[in-house]
Amino acid sequence: LVTAQETRRRDLRPLGDHANRPVVGSVIQELQIPSARVLFDWRSLDHVALAESHQRIGPRFDYFHANSIGLTSDGNLLVCARNTWAAYKIDRHSGRIIWRLGGKKSDFHMGKGTFFAWQHDARSHEGDRLISIFDNGASPAVERQSRALLIALDHRRKRATLRRAYTHRPPVLAHYTGNTQVLGNDNVLVGWGSGPYFTEFGPDGSVR
Repeated sequence: LVTAQETRRRDLRPLGDHANRPVVGSVIQELQIPSARVLFDWRSLDHVALAESHQRIGPRFDYFHANSIGLTSDGNLLVCARNTWAAYKIDRHSGRIIWRLGGKKSDFHMGKGTFFAWQHDARSHEGDRLISIFDNGASPAVERQSRALLIALDHRRKRATLRRAYTHRPPVLAHYTGNTQVLGNDNVLVGWGSGPYFTEFGPDGSVR
């Protein structure tokens, strides 16, 4: 599974900009090894509207910015898109978006503490009932500090609730990169992106 980018020109007048602007879309591909044959090809510009973006329009409008791909329990794809502030579950065969978590068109009601922005590294756990994600909160800053989040999903009621949030002391605001990794012993290892730190937390939130 690999990410790439493509550039197409789009009319951005509905977003208050110019008629013929270069827009950067994300490409998700599954490649067969070692032949490199493309088994699956998904392009954000064909599935996600430009208006979902939180990114400022500039000379090259990078509206989506996929930064992680993972498998869900049923073999579909979970894609994290930094600039729409959302994670997308994508049908691995048809390319259809099954659901959005976060962003402007979330299919889940986002409970207290589940808001994230400019995030990285969305991963599925517990049969897609739990999502781990690194909430940068910048850049530009919209939060006071970055957090590592475990978000529980109730698929029947379409509700997202916060299971646990991990923060660094002293506070760190990661302007780029970062990850949240759930380990086999249920500890959580956090890389704080542009902040030069790693922290391993126990299930109770204590620093190990």
